[in-house]
Amino acid sequence: MSEVSMGKRIMPGRPPDKGSFPLDHFSECSKLKDEYLQCLKQHSHDNMSCRYLSKRYLQCRMDKNLMTKEPMHQLGFTEEEVSPAPARKKEKKKSKEETGWIVGIDGIKPERSNEWRRPTLVNIRAFVSGAKREDEPS
Repeated sequence: MSEVSMGKRIMPGRPPDKGSFPLDHFSECSKLKDEYLQCLKQHSHDNMSCRYLSKRYLQCRMDKNLMTKEPMHQLGFTEEEVSPAPARKKEKKKSKEETGWIVGIDGIKPERSNEWRRPTLVNIRAFVSGAKREDEPS
């Protein structure tokens, strides 16, 4: 519903997204945020290794009344997340050649160099063979 004030409609406000406001103007939890970002750099941006820091950061925001107090399990955290976890191993993607791909078998054939044409501004074949150009009148 909208309210009317002096002939103009005023639309009602919408509450902010969870955890987005109020801003941490006094940098009460910025030390934890910096630790989290440093942890991400050290662990090649693997957030599972640094979840304990994000849990501490959200707890700090709740303690300083910067966000609504909620149980940690509703935010996706478990009780065991109090220390750093080992980084996950990433599988290195193999190239096509390492997996056994061979040129021409999968219906893909390499281009033949005799079929290549160098782009030119002028039709050289017409001048070399002495033939008339298509756009010239007979």
